[in-house]
Amino acid sequence: MDQEEISLETLKSAVKDKGAKWTPEETTLTLLSTEEKAQRLGLLPTEMETSLATELGLDKPLTNKSSSKKTSKTSNPGSAGLPSKIDWRNVSGVNWTTSIKDQGSCGSCVAFGTIAALDTLLRRRCYNDPNKNIDLSEAHLQFCGGGSCNGWHMNHACNYLKANGVPDEACFPYAHGLSTKSCTTCSDWMSRIGHTKIPSWTNTKDVEQMKRNLIDNGPQITGMAVYQDFFSYSGGIYEHVSGGLAGYHCVAVVGYDDQNECWICKNSWGKGWGEAYAGERGWFRIKYGQCGIKDIFGMWNMVVPKPSGCGWASHLLVDYSFTSGARTLWAYAGNKWRYRRITESQVNSIAKLLMEASKIWVCWKDGEMTFARAVK
Repeated sequence: MDQEEISLETLKSAVKDKGAKWTPEETTLTLLSTEEKAQRLGLLPTEMETSLATELGLDKPLTNKSSSKKTSKTSNPGSAGLPSKIDWRNVSGVNWTTSIKDQGSCGSCVAFGTIAALDTLLRRRCYNDPNKNIDLSEAHLQFCGGGSCNGWHMNHACNYLKANGVPDEACFPYAHGLSTKSCTTCSDWMSRIGHTKIPSWTNTKDVEQMKRNLIDNGPQITGMAVYQDFFSYSGGIYEHVSGGLAGYHCVAVVGYDDQNECWICKNSWGKGWGEAYAGERGWFRIKYGQCGIKDIFGMWNMVVPKPSGCGWASHLLVDYSFTSGARTLWAYAGNKWRYRRITESQVNSIAKLLMEASKIWVCWKDGEMTFARAVK
């Protein structure tokens, strides 16, 4: 990796000369030594990803190659049928993301990037509650999943979540993980995983599918090449302008913006670095085609479980189609509408049940009602 240090004045000149739209400043990362900066990374690319990085020249100095190789020729324009922007920090005024964290001097970015995406996916797709208190253990995922402070990969993190899930932060605090650097998690962790055991995950390098996953599901996980100038980023739309490769890094992608041609991302370098959002630093925007996000790594899309449950129904109704035999019973319980396909022969008996009952207790799984009991 390139050990070259860049002065702030040199970097500001490089940004200006290239016409880049980001601001370099002194940050908590620029104060670190080259070795300490490398510890803030931690993505270990696969053999194929490393080969692609070399082919595209991401591991070579910027001045020794044309920018067309380093930056994807695709500007990633807006896709037909998709919104021009999504930002999970503000969806119709609602922030579904969790606070910025700090991985410290350990190459655990994969655990942090993965958990950052999982947090919001659980809030939105599992609980449908933007205020749900979710604080999962990055230490457990990293050190019990097979990673170390020397690095890891997103494939392994997603596979571990699929097989095991992950417990809460209190079960295995990150500070404890940094001190032991081994799987010293709590003894009852398997009973504390909640709904974190994901049914499936996929990876795609198709830009339209990346955006569709961000819209239809939620935050994604990605990898990126990190150059020396990125440690000085304090806001704007980042693109590489100066300095050699420092290593590879994993982050969560919380949105995209076609008008500004950028991905919106959440980092794990604390609040003394990056762009501020709602008074909290640690975020960044990165220009489409930069740092291998599209061409080398793509994005990982995790599917989270939809929980089952039971509760009192506050409202009930029946959809009755006059043009087909479709009949659907709806019940509003657990802050959501639950449904059940019913037959024509069931409509009258259910209507009688609803009229005679003072309360209805229903159970559901994945949004579909599995049980109903009338209480007179």
